[in-house]
Amino acid sequence: MVFLGQSGILVAMAALAVAAPARPVPRDVSSATLSELTLFSQYAAASYCTNNLNSAGDAVTCSGGYCPEVQSAGATTLYEFDDSTDFGDVAGFFAVDNTNTLLVLSFRGSHTISNWIANLDFDQTDASSLCSGCEAHSGFFKAWGTVADTLTAQVASAVATYPSYKLVLTGHSLGGALAAIGGTALRNAGYTLDLYTYGQPRVGNTALADYMTNQGSLWRVTHSNDIVPKLPPASWGFTHASPEYWITSGDNVTVTTSDITEVTGVGSSAGNAGSSGDSVSAHNWYIVDIDGCS
Repeated sequence: MVFLGQSGILVAMAALAVAAPARPVPRDVSSATLSELTLFSQYAAASYCTNNLNSAGDAVTCSGGYCPEVQSAGATTLYEFDDSTDFGDVAGFFAVDNTNTLLVLSFRGSHTISNWIANLDFDQTDASSLCSGCEAHSGFFKAWGTVADTLTAQVASAVATYPSYKLVLTGHSLGGALAAIGGTALRNAGYTLDLYTYGQPRVGNTALADYMTNQGSLWRVTHSNDIVPKLPPASWGFTHASPEYWITSGDNVTVTTSDITEVTGVGSSAGNAGSSGDSVSAHNWYIVDIDGCS
């Protein structure tokens, strides 16, 4: 496990500037796509609210008004988890949304010191259990492993109960990384699902990124020059899957279809990767104040 001190952080930041950025090819984003990105950003935001993590069977609510569409849909949790004693401090909830006929597994982003320990582990580990030749960020992969069996069982039960409902995984920051790895594993287990991540860091090597891209039904959302999707650096052997939905408007600004550019290509140096500067505040605004409950 690699822990970055001040000098290590400077090295990582310098590595971000190695590749010359390419300009993204603008692609239209439909109103329907924006609506879906909005809904699942709110599901991701709800995972930061502690009331959604401690007792199954509750309505999903956000006291700060961060998930109005989720609340109006009447989503309720089937399972809630906050494994603060395990590596990675994985937390989130699994909900049923009868209004939108959805089953949504939402992972919380970085929230405690344990989360940051997982985030700062820049080593890769063998992930051939996911795909041939694949390597994954060791911290994220290990964190998923702490809940994989339990969540897979929860998904199996819910899919059997609600066979016509769409299964969706979502998360912000570390939660997005867990959703990406977990979604890949669940697809390998035979489940059809959609994957929406927000401000997700890179989770593995090019083989894994290619595999995730080929699985399809992936919406990887980035915002402006958010620093987190730029890490771990590509020069360290990490690659993003495609496509990317890059929000170009500022913080605390209502997002419209014209503010989103679809960027295609595994490991593209366009979009967020090609943006100048590195912002922490941009990491907190993904259509909503996504970690406002934290």
